[in-house]
Amino acid sequence: MNKIKIQASRCPDAYALLFSYYDSFLSRLKKVSDPDGVNCEAFYEEMHEQAKQLIKTHPNKALIRRSTTNVLNHCKRSLTSQKGNAHILESFKTKISAVLEEIEKNVQKIATYGARAIAQGNRILTMSNDYLVVRTLFEAERQKRRFEVFVLKTDPPGEGLELAELLAKKKIRVTVIPDSQMGICLPDVNLVLIGPERLYESGFIHRAGSLPLALTAKKLNIPVYLLADTQTILFERERSIKFYPSDEKEVYKSRNKNIHVMNYYYEKVMYEPIYKVICEDGIFEMKEFNNWFLTE
Repeated sequence: MNKIKIQASRCPDAYALLFSYYDSFLSRLKKVSDPDGVNCEAFYEEMHEQAKQLIKTHPNKALIRRSTTNVLNHCKRSLTSQKGNAHILESFKTKISAVLEEIEKNVQKIATYGARAIAQGNRILTMSNDYLVVRTLFEAERQKRRFEVFVLKTDPPGEGLELAELLAKKKIRVTVIPDSQMGICLPDVNLVLIGPERLYESGFIHRAGSLPLALTAKKLNIPVYLLADTQTILFERERSIKFYPSDEKEVYKSRNKNIHVMNYYYEKVMYEPIYKVICEDGIFEMKEFNNWFLTE
């Protein structure tokens, strides 16, 4: 597997969290020299508990829920197969590797399709530090496209700075924009890229600031593209949408008890401002994507 390692310590997306989760268990499985000395059920329970904690902490990162459920169901069946430890542990390792390969396969497809949307001389605006956006920009750069990127700082906690550093290391021209100044920058932009964490019936979940970004871009006739694996589709009727507040001190620490602070990392965005969706199956206009993937 040839996935690109991306550090996203401030506000990791589903890909960063999944890679960390799978890599930790896969590396341990590869180091096993005596399978009979491993408690397979305890190993499975550790995987299960860590996955539960990830889902609880990040309830709207749909890819984590779908991917870990797939792996854990397989591992649970292996435990009841009456096979020896060596077979069970090899089954665990093979499944995790296969899932990582499938994730990378879809990421590469999305990046390849996404690069087609980037024309020579494009001025692109994005926010946060979305893995699919990064891979799409890297793919466009690999294809010798010349473009410029404007990155909203996405504060708090400001992970857009991490994206800017990544792009700069690739010699991609990049400018960091304070979130409050997106309206100043947007008139000079001709493409917006967003990598949502979850798609549902009437909208998507992404970092706070995505809603004003999408609405302003729509008003200025700037196309907004979503980059998303279809595994991020999780209908609200299946799982409710939950938002948890983050540390208030990231915004403001006051000694005055009459000052209240609000700090949420994620928000809902309706599909109306979205021009097209790029997934592993191709590039779809929003209405077409809705008909194919969001309507039952």
